[in-house]
Amino acid sequence: MNRTLQPALAILILCGSCNIVAEVVPYIAYRSQGFNAARELVGWQTQINKSCMDSVYGSFSVTPEYTRSFHAHSIAECLFSDVLTTNNSTANGNCKNTCNQSLIKIQGTKVSDRDPKALMAENFYLPTDFNSEVRFAPHIENFLVDLNLYVGLDNFIEGLYCRIHSPICYTRWNLNFCENIISQGTNNYDVGYFDDHFTPTNIEDPQVHGLERNFLLNSFEEYVCAREHIKNVPTITYQGLERARMSSKALTKTRLAEITAAIGWNFWTGDGYHVGLNIRGAAPSGNRPKGTYLFEPIVGNGHHWELGAGLTAHWRWWSNEEQDREFATYVDANITTLFSSRQERTFDLCGKPLSRYMLALKYTKDVKNLLAVDGAVNLPPSAQFANEFVPVANVTTIPVDVSVPLHIDAVLKCTYIHCNWQFDLGYNFWYRACENICHRFDCCSHNNFNENTYALKGDAFVYGFAGVNQGGALTAYQPGIPLSASEHKATIFSGTNNYPANTETWSANNGIDLPHLAWSNNFPTAHDYQLYTHTIGAFADPAHTIALATPVNTSYIQPLYITECDLNTDGAKNQGLSNKLFAHVSYLWQDCRRLTPYIGVGGEVEFGLGDKACACSSCAPNNVQNNVSQSDACHSKDDSCCKTCSLSQWGFWIKGGVSFN
Repeated sequence: MNRTLQPALAILILCGSCNIVAEVVPYIAYRSQGFNAARELVGWQTQINKSCMDSVYGSFSVTPEYTRSFHAHSIAECLFSDVLTTNNSTANGNCKNTCNQSLIKIQGTKVSDRDPKALMAENFYLPTDFNSEVRFAPHIENFLVDLNLYVGLDNFIEGLYCRIHSPICYTRWNLNFCENIISQGTNNYDVGYFDDHFTPTNIEDPQVHGLERNFLLNSFEEYVCAREHIKNVPTITYQGLERARMSSKALTKTRLAEITAAIGWNFWTGDGYHVGLNIRGAAPSGNRPKGTYLFEPIVGNGHHWELGAGLTAHWRWWSNEEQDREFATYVDANITTLFSSRQERTFDLCGKPLSRYMLALKYTKDVKNLLAVDGAVNLPPSAQFANEFVPVANVTTIPVDVSVPLHIDAVLKCTYIHCNWQFDLGYNFWYRACENICHRFDCCSHNNFNENTYALKGDAFVYGFAGVNQGGALTAYQPGIPLSASEHKATIFSGTNNYPANTETWSANNGIDLPHLAWSNNFPTAHDYQLYTHTIGAFADPAHTIALATPVNTSYIQPLYITECDLNTDGAKNQGLSNKLFAHVSYLWQDCRRLTPYIGVGGEVEFGLGDKACACSSCAPNNVQNNVSQSDACHSKDDSCCKTCSLSQWGFWIKGGVSFN
């Protein structure tokens, strides 16, 4: 092939793979447990923002609360999107309450009547005939104790006040992961598919195979939860999944959510009304995302500093003559921005949801014994498989800087007071704008992403075996020669060699990137030998049942690497929006002179908004192939879509405290 045409062909291959797809969110930035304007306002509203005070006064409250999420399928849609299938299986195994669970399928390439939405089992070191169903019913529970202090400073400036609060939170995140194995599979891997040897040594044996079944894993759970991988294969490394893991058990975290403080001035006050503004900020005390787990427990706002302003107001629009009964309306609205926070995030590849769970191949520039046919000349490619299989998540988990330009928490409530009793009913609006995720090469000083090192495996055969026809029979030599094959267009669902449509040519690697026939030099003698793999299905020579009879292709000039531009940072962005209804009833001992105790109970129901599907085009040219600068190439990606993922939850609290004067 003319080398001047190869970059253009590479671009066509790349952009052809960037389809309009429904995005998934590797990390969901849910509402912080510490931001709840409804919980903060109820119960003590008559004890704060007072008028005509000539001394320091204030109130201290303690609010234990329990919350639990519902609409588990909405969480699952954000995490898995189009991968979810209808839960219509009758073989539930150990999975209980399946009517409330979302379902994904794990199936090998050679499963009959394979579901096109099933995740390809070979990505998880499972056999080609493995078949299982994995169910999820994710939910989040929080138990927290919110500590609030308000101090009026009217002795300095009339209407001046400060307030501070910080919740201590125990959070429990549970995917409710459950796998029902339909078939563990019995297939060995085909010759050259996963290792550099074959058994038996008689290459004309129709039962010849590569890596044996007993080396492989037995469940998806072993791979994605327990970090298991193929072991005891000399000279070849099979990495386990270290990032974006799933947990079969609940994960917990206990921290302060954040420490929020405000200083404000009620500039318009009087008997039965007030309007004031405040400057508020939050110091991070919760934990940062680490990318270790898909559904990792987070306390707080993701470890952001926040700064903004608040509005507080109320109006008493009716009271009786004795002034022991009244109706009033209260408004609190807080608007902040979340400053940049260093986090570790795991990213999918552009246009490939859940590609973080695919397998990548590591390459070396030290090419040995590998040639590719380029016209009438055999030339070495620029890279070669380095005998190391790597989960994509291990590569695409990198530190990033994340900020949020706008965060709103606003509450409107009505209060009825009857003597010492107070009854609150209100509405809370919460909004978190789309995240800004900093590209490492744009504005960050550290970058641990290794360019020109990894490429997708898909269903590519990664070893070829030098062979020569001797007296009508093929002689092949072990160990196999690592190829330079890659499949940039592969997805979590399938590779590009197109099995079973191309069964007999599947092992020829016709579907890999830039395929060229593979040869070897200086092995076993000073001659060039063509490289072969095992013919799948009908044999090329039925009389001899020759097993290794398919010439295999390799990628030339080089594999199409995973570059930093391929990381789908745009598709990983998410925003949040929810609507909440709440109620509270409390009792105040107003006859006390200097101290006024109060206690009450309340509850809330929050309805989070979520996108069922969010189609984005995330095609970015590969800078390695077209010599476009990395920054320009990545900036060409589409930033028009930001998936909305918000938690629906209910909660109840007990709020008690004491006011002082």
